[in-house]
Amino acid sequence: MEAWYHADYPPEYHGRIIYTCPFCLYYFAKKREYEAHSERCEVRGPPGDEIYRDETLSMFEFDAKQQKVYTENLCYLAKLFLDHKNIWHEIDAFYFYVLCERRPDGYHMVGYFSKEKESLEFNLSCIMVLPNWQTKGYGKFLIDFSY
Repeated sequence: MEAWYHADYPPEYHGRIIYTCPFCLYYFAKKREYEAHSERCEVRGPPGDEIYRDETLSMFEFDAKQQKVYTENLCYLAKLFLDHKNIWHEIDAFYFYVLCERRPDGYHMVGYFSKEKESLEFNLSCIMVLPNWQTKGYGKFLIDFSY
């Protein structure tokens, strides 16, 4: 999928194709590194608790403080499609909710939202649906789910 914006990946990834594992969200600069990872990666979905399930979708909730690497990788990925996404904000203060389509090989992320743990005023901090899934009503689903 083609990126819309620049993300602050480490310098060795700038101006390159970035290969991202759809399950653990680790990223690679070289296709063969990604392929080798894919063969041994045992992760098949986001971390946390599955808090929703229907015929095709699942929602996972996790505390960013307990899932720092996954959260940072998710934020890098989101920055590719959100112009004003701030990656360097204190992520420990957020809960993340990842929406996935279930397939035979695992849970494929289609979007997510985050919200501050201590905020009584706001129910959403950030929301994103990946471009390939933006016409399926997932954005509305995420907003509705956030309440």
